[in-house]
Amino acid sequence: MNANEFSAIARRLMSCAAAPFYEHGVRAEVEAICAEHGLRFARDTFGNVLVTYGSRSAGRPIALAAHMDHPGFEILKPLGGRRWLAQFNGGVPDSYFKPGIPVRLMPGAIPARLGKRIGKEKQFELIVNRALGKTESTPHFEVWELEDFAVRSGRIHGRSCDDLIGVAAILATLIELKLSRARAHVIGVISRAEEVGFQGALTVAKSKFIPTDALVVSLETSKELPPTKWGGA
Repeated sequence: MNANEFSAIARRLMSCAAAPFYEHGVRAEVEAICAEHGLRFARDTFGNVLVTYGSRSAGRPIALAAHMDHPGFEILKPLGGRRWLAQFNGGVPDSYFKPGIPVRLMPGAIPARLGKRIGKEKQFELIVNRALGKTESTPHFEVWELEDFAVRSGRIHGRSCDDLIGVAAILATLIELKLSRARAHVIGVISRAEEVGFQGALTVAKSKFIPTDALVVSLETSKELPPTKWGGA
């Protein structure tokens, strides 16, 4: 798979806004890409997507893991007028939460901005830039107002590289294996709600879907943080 083909997969995924528990757009694209390339996949009861190539007879399985969500806001309730109360889910430093920062309500990509912090938790007032139309859906989550996807000087830029580049890498690997008819046993674990305690990944682990002797490789695009070390077990 060349760089342009990989970028096309990444673009499809990153064009879908997502937040913890609101990964349905990304998941639909993951499943569509699997169907287009004849990859075997299933959705578990939690909403993770499990993609399988090859069989046990090919040897020790390899599990490639990545997550569909990205830090974002869950809208809790209206506060009246054009204001909403939202809970931020994910690990982002407090310095990023400055009043006036542009955000985007979903569905509908409705422009809004961050208001004041409410209480000690990461709950914030969100102020919509315009009145919602009668035909517009009630917003459920919100993301930073950043470009979805772009390629500049050979590098991919976008709001949700963590971890949709990892998801794209899993799909690209499985597509290549299928095209080359490689003898291998590879499982793609594409999970939900990683940003709020690895909830999707823990669900997969508890289900015992992954063989106990599998080599599990986590594909991440976030920087190294203590105590985790790149290349460590």
